[in-house]
Order: sequence, then structure tokens, then C-alpha cells
Amino acid sequence: MNCIEAKALTYHFSEGEAVLNNIDLNIPNGSIYGFLGANGAGKTTTMKLLLGLLKKQQGDIRIFNQSLHENRQNILRRTGTFIESPSLYGHLTAEENLKIWRRIYQCSASNIKEVLELVGLSSTGKKKTAKFSLGMKQRLGIAIALLHKPQLLILDEPTNGLDPTGMIEIRDLLKRLNKESGTTILISSHLLSEVEKLVTDVGIIHKGNLLFQGTMQALQARQQQATNISIDTNDGQRALEIVSRNNIKASLQNGQLILPVTEREVMSRLNEQFVNEQIEVYQIKIVNNDLESIFIDLTKN
Repeated sequence: MNCIEAKALTYHFSEGEAVLNNIDLNIPNGSIYGFLGANGAGKTTTMKLLLGLLKKQQGDIRIFNQSLHENRQNILRRTGTFIESPSLYGHLTAEENLKIWRRIYQCSASNIKEVLELVGLSSTGKKKTAKFSLGMKQRLGIAIALLHKPQLLILDEPTNGLDPTGMIEIRDLLKRLNKESGTTILISSHLLSEVEKLVTDVGIIHKGNLLFQGTMQALQARQQQATNISIDTNDGQRALEIVSRNNIKASLQNGQLILPVTEREVMSRLNEQFVNEQIEVYQIKIVNNDLESIFIDLTKN
């Protein structure tokens, strides 16, 4: 069963090209769904539509199996959000900011201390949020989203501005929330290596088009299929010319010759030609594409 279902979402900011082009989102209950795309791909616009922050132009949105149009208030009571940047009062401390949000959410006062500890801000004391670093503000934004213990979290680039240690801590926090509380998490990011370590499901969006949607296992299977051969020589350019003469598409990347996996006999013949042309071959190996390579391949094509 899906926590979020969006069908045929299309959105234009003007009469020009669509920001979103007929996309379908299916986010399973209890999943951590990574919504991936470059800046301007349509991630934030989609999230704003899911929360009713932008008026839907075309399509249908259901959350918790309820129509967003008909049950928005009830849905938002069960949802924690962090879109673009946190709304903070700079002259107040982290705790004072959370006290204001607690009155809005009408939740227990004990939640404040709990979420400050969760995001690593329990020792900020009387420091005003105007003096917080970007990473600290991001953490406080996540604390606000968690304050009322929501069933669904929608987080837009939550690790933006965090150092590597902070990224690991937030990643571990989200994993723990998902595992222990069953919280469904929709997280957008352009940091592919971070998302790969966190999510169970993936959606890849590019220029308003959803290019891939499925489980991380399905994407990993695709990664295993999409392998290349890397050849390290003392003269990559001449080696590339030899490969091209054999009608094999190849490229040079960081001095390495990259070509699709091919038959062993073909590789043996190429290697023999390299030796005959007095090109030294240091290494030939199969390289599995990572998530970044898959993303580039999808968006390029």
C-alpha cells in the first residue's frame, strides 16, 4: 500500500515549458523514498504540490489514502515538512522557536527536549538562531518537522550545509525513525552518494520528467547490468584510436579508456593490437557503474 500516490501531475509557472510533465509518484508505506534530480529538475515543485503549497493544475494527489484536496488539514497534522529553508525567528533560541511550533502542533512539551537531542542541538543554550551556522539551522528545521512525531516526513535537501559528520548523523537518525517508528520519509537530494546509503526506493526526475521509479534493489540490479571495461595504458589517446578502428565506442575519462563490456576474444585482440603498437597496458578491469553513473546515463539519454 502506498503512503503517497500522485497521478499525472503537470505544472506550469507560465505558458512556457512544463516544470512537471505528467509524473506519477508511488511512495510505499514505511519506505525511505529518495527523490533525485539536479537543481531545477522539479523536486521542490513536486513537494510543494504534495503539501498544497502550490495550487494543483493537473493530476490527482492522495496521501494516507485520502484526497489532498478534500482532507488537507487532516493530512498535514500527520505530516512533518522541511521545504527549501526552515522558518526561524532569529532573535529566539532553538528551544524558544520549538515552543512556538509546539503551540501550533499542540503536542507535548517533552517533545522539545527529545527532538533537540535527536538532531544534536541540545547544548545550544541561549544562543540565538540568527547566529547559527547553516548546518545548525538545517538541524533545527528537521527538529521542527519531527516535533509532533509525524507518520510522514517530507524533507527537501535536509543535509544541505552539513559537514560529513552531520550528514552521517542525520542519515542515521532518519534510518532509526523509519525502522523504529515506521515513519515514511520522502527526501529530495542531489547528493547521490548520500542517498544511495539511505533510501529503500528511488525516483529520478529530470527537467520535469520522471525517468525512473522503483526500489533501490531494482536500481542496483540495473547498476550491475550497466558495466564498463576500464583500460589503463601509457598512451590513452592512441589506445582510443585503436579501439575506434575496431568500431567500438569508447571514451577517455581521467586518463582511463572506458568502453562497454565486450567478448573476451575481442578484448584479447585489442590487447594484442596495443602491444603491437608498443602501447603499455597496465590494467584491464570491469567496473560496475555507481548510482551517479546511472543517473548521468539516464539524464543524458
